[in-house]
Amino acid sequence: MALIINNKQIRRLVLGIALLLHYSPAILAQDVLIKPISNELFVAFDGWGIAEQLVIPGKYSIIGKTGWIHKTSFAITVDGGYMNFSQQVADSVKSYDYRSSGYYVRGGFERNIFRRNRPDERNFIFLGMHVGYANTTHQADRIVIPDRFWGDRFYSFGSQAHQSVWLDFSIGLRTQLARHIALGWEVKLSRIIYTPHQSSITPYYIAGFGKSNQDFSIGLNYYLYYTFGW
Repeated sequence: MALIINNKQIRRLVLGIALLLHYSPAILAQDVLIKPISNELFVAFDGWGIAEQLVIPGKYSIIGKTGWIHKTSFAITVDGGYMNFSQQVADSVKSYDYRSSGYYVRGGFERNIFRRNRPDERNFIFLGMHVGYANTTHQADRIVIPDRFWGDRFYSFGSQAHQSVWLDFSIGLRTQLARHIALGWEVKLSRIIYTPHQSSITPYYIAGFGKSNQDFSIGLNYYLYYTFGW
């Protein structure tokens, strides 16, 4: 059977195709654009803290971060965590069994300087300033200092607490991978600003800060974020 198409049907077909081509980009865009948000909450986990023991044997940290971001420009953040470090040494010069652990909390604000203002993106390059506090305890057993003339000397010290307060400045980046998932990193330069009067024996590491034998420290964190906004 032959299919007969008159001029009126052809005009309708052409008009329908034209309308479809005109409106289809807008229809598809509705599925991929992320609705602009005014506020966002996030929680994040630092993966470097666990992996750090591959670089520094005996040391690991469990660190989390949370915060509130307003109009993708200004954020108030709080992070904290637990640190554990142990070291056993036995050689011809000395021998000891050292252990330390502690927690820290850190809060401050961050400013986003990456302002493309596209409604379908929530990426950040941020500058921040924070204040941190740490309480670290440490102890050492079986400290042996060999001495051929006077004989071996044995020492130990029990659990001692050490508190520190520091100020840091940071720069970081966060990239949104999906609607609720993001990855990021942060580099921070910290300086001790207050140490209460305490024992002269300080921990090898201060939780959240770094080595205690220096007033300045550089830290690095790699975060996996879960975000939700409104």
